[in-house]
Amino acid sequence: MRSPNHRLNHVVAGLLVVSAGLFLVGVAAEPDEDTHIDEPASEAAEHSDDNEAAQAQDVDEPEHSELGAETDDQGQDGEERILGVDPESPLMIAAAVSGSLLLAGLVWRRPDKRLLVAVAVAAGAFAVFDAAELVHQLDEDRAGLATLAALIAALHTAAAALAIRQAIAPDAQGRLPEPSTP
Repeated sequence: MRSPNHRLNHVVAGLLVVSAGLFLVGVAAEPDEDTHIDEPASEAAEHSDDNEAAQAQDVDEPEHSELGAETDDQGQDGEERILGVDPESPLMIAAAVSGSLLLAGLVWRRPDKRLLVAVAVAAGAFAVFDAAELVHQLDEDRAGLATLAALIAALHTAAAALAIRQAIAPDAQGRLPEPSTP
């Protein structure tokens, strides 16, 4: 019979898998920023005419911006960047999902104290990004995606908390983990 502690490792792995799946659902459900789905065609044409008039006026007048040059957290096309990387790029999404699934598989098969600490750190970092996404979705008035982001943040937080609990839990002989010495 497996110990309750071993079952908790499976719960951590399950939380990582479910959160990765829900993350993919959220990515697929989020509309592209380039498309204006909720803007009627008549309004889009009206805005186009206004933009052309504004562009003609901009040719005559030099641009005066209080903000100055483009900020570091915005990309060339207005996409958000963190340390120069677009967190919503397909490469970053694939890396996050792959990393999550890899950690889940490792925790399921060979739970180790150091691995559990790594899982706690990764899940905690994911939870921080999920919370930022929650705020972003609330700003965009997307209640469904905000709810999904909150759920994913809660799953990542639970995975991090359980991983920490497992990392500091006594072993089968009742011994607490010894602090590592350099």
